[in-house]
Amino acid sequence: MLRRKRLLATGLPALIALSFATGCHTQSTIAHPIDPAALASLPVREVSDDGFAVAVHGLMRDGKPTAERSALLAGVVRRQLVHAGELFEKGDDARGAQAVIGALYLLRAGEGRSDMIDASSLKALGGAVQRFSARGDEGRAVAMMELQKSLLPAGSEEAKKLDGHLQALGQWVKDTRGGGSVMETLGTDARAAVGRALVDPGDAALAMAAKAVGKWIERAVEINLVFQETRQLPSRDEATEAFRALQSGAYVMAALFLRHGRAAEAIQAIEASPAGRITRPSFFAKLRAAAVDSSAEDWRALAHDFARGAYAEEVEEPRLEPEVLDAVLWGVALESYRRDPTSLQMAHILADHLVDYGMPEAAPLVLADALGREPAAASLSGALDTLVDALSAEYGSDGRMVARARRIVASSVALLAVADESRYAGQLKTTPAQVRQVMASIELHAGNVDEARPLLVGALRAEPSVWGFTMLGTLERQVGNLDAALADAERAASLPAASLGDLDAANAKLLTFEILRDEGAIDRAQPALDEALKIVLDSRKLGSSAEHTVRAERMLARVLDGYGERGRAAQALERALDLADGNRGVLAPTVLAAVGRALVYKDLVSARAALGIGIKADIDQPSLVQGALWLWLLERELGETPDGKVDRVLADAVNGGGWIATLARWARGTLSDAQLRSAAPTYAERSEVEFYIAMKARASGQADGMEKLKQVAQNPLVERQEVRLARELVSPQVRVKLPEQLKIP
Repeated sequence: MLRRKRLLATGLPALIALSFATGCHTQSTIAHPIDPAALASLPVREVSDDGFAVAVHGLMRDGKPTAERSALLAGVVRRQLVHAGELFEKGDDARGAQAVIGALYLLRAGEGRSDMIDASSLKALGGAVQRFSARGDEGRAVAMMELQKSLLPAGSEEAKKLDGHLQALGQWVKDTRGGGSVMETLGTDARAAVGRALVDPGDAALAMAAKAVGKWIERAVEINLVFQETRQLPSRDEATEAFRALQSGAYVMAALFLRHGRAAEAIQAIEASPAGRITRPSFFAKLRAAAVDSSAEDWRALAHDFARGAYAEEVEEPRLEPEVLDAVLWGVALESYRRDPTSLQMAHILADHLVDYGMPEAAPLVLADALGREPAAASLSGALDTLVDALSAEYGSDGRMVARARRIVASSVALLAVADESRYAGQLKTTPAQVRQVMASIELHAGNVDEARPLLVGALRAEPSVWGFTMLGTLERQVGNLDAALADAERAASLPAASLGDLDAANAKLLTFEILRDEGAIDRAQPALDEALKIVLDSRKLGSSAEHTVRAERMLARVLDGYGERGRAAQALERALDLADGNRGVLAPTVLAAVGRALVYKDLVSARAALGIGIKADIDQPSLVQGALWLWLLERELGETPDGKVDRVLADAVNGGGWIATLARWARGTLSDAQLRSAAPTYAERSEVEFYIAMKARASGQADGMEKLKQVAQNPLVERQEVRLARELVSPQVRVKLPEQLKIP
């Protein structure tokens, strides 16, 4: 309470005093209004996925209103809404809603046209309505409903249903805004109107939002004046809302118009409303410069002002809602970019927005504009980092998202070509090889071995690594290229980076052992296993961190199992679990390693103990469900009565969303095997399904269970836990003598 009084006693009067001293008046001109009929004279230009990035980039570079641009803009918006619908279809509602916002951010007020959205847009708009309605985002929900309504035949059942939703939302608004003060109600009204105006391409929504923000600010000024005269504090909630309006109201008013690149209209709106009384002189001067001189530097100055407020710790700095800040930064940076595309700061703002709002394939083209032919190494590395982020968002997705990842790489050809030049060797923190490795992982996750292999080979040619060659060798083994796999494993272990105690080098040696063991060449296999053991034991002594020691113990368990030393391997995992206690990030993979190993070697006691540790530590739910499924399979195979751990984990998961909940429902018997197969959204999940169905068949004594498991063991998804388990389950069990000269814990 004392802190709130201090804010009112110092912050509000200081802001008001500042505003009265401003004297903010200018003779600015407003851009001529756009003639929608003239712009819409050409039919919508269809935009393909392959042409999407170039089309978006062209629209961003040139905002001059022409009929040709309007036709292209309409086609791009349509295509982006199709992309958004695909995200909703795969259950990624958060990214789907962001992609819808991205489509609408391409539009400026007055640029909308009736044929810009069509039947292909319904899935995206419907998903956005549900997303924003569920989150109480009234403004954006209404905007999406109105757009959706425009596509439906008047008087149709769908239109009537949507009208009912709009009426229900309106009634909800009335019911929920009656209990607060006038100041609070005006604040809520303003935020809803602003939220709608940011995504509604119509001038009417913009005018309504400006009016609502003006009323919000006006009431705050009145409250502050009463406080100055009487020193009587308003209620706590009313004071908070008033302070918010006085602190950020002028910036919100400006943001409404700057989102659309209209600096002159922002000035007019501020001068014509109470916002003019609270606008800081320094901000108004920048706004006027953008309206009158309108240089790239003027728009950059505005972007810096808004960005600084977002990260400032001072109470007096304006704090905007995240969606308002995102919208205004997009609008302001875009104006600067159109005047000077070589500003790296503005390019990064736009590139980050393109990634966040579902148009990542255009980001490399914007960054390439700013970097030019001879960028500094740090600048180039930063751009490549953005590419890695953009690609990483597509990892684990279905085929359509893999196609988008390919489009990102295709748009990055120029950037990657520059980064591949010899003058940048050893200077880049993020490298082209890392970009290609991420893309290889995406292809591999989708089961596209032929596409992943050349990417991985190219990355390793540029940046040889122990991990990379081991991964390539593992992939070659999975597809049956055993000679290539052995060569890759040997290459990994012989690299200079494979130093003393390098666990990746131990993994490479272990790969060599497993390949030769599976071929029956035990005499040739044992030296590789002995070397792996020595490396791991040396690594344990290094003890560089708790995480490293835990990983060393997990690797030691794998090596000892290679010798057939089951007891010592179990003890290594027990030590790993003890060391990982208290660190859930390290504990989760250790729990899975222990339960997975117990499944392979039918160690029910160890499996239950490890899962119990995970439950007690509250590790992430996907890991818990995975471990519970493995224990469930083991209990079925051994015919043991469940001890309750599996049921506890699965019961918590079944009511959630996503793939983990689907697996939990299958294990509890509410989904059949066929239903589980049809529910798997991607190649990776389909691979998991075949593992679990094969293991269930094996546990039930079905004759074809082992054959199905062998098929899973050959799956190219080498990093998938279930594929590794399948390979271990079908591999020959051997016993190899431990080296006498080594002391084994």
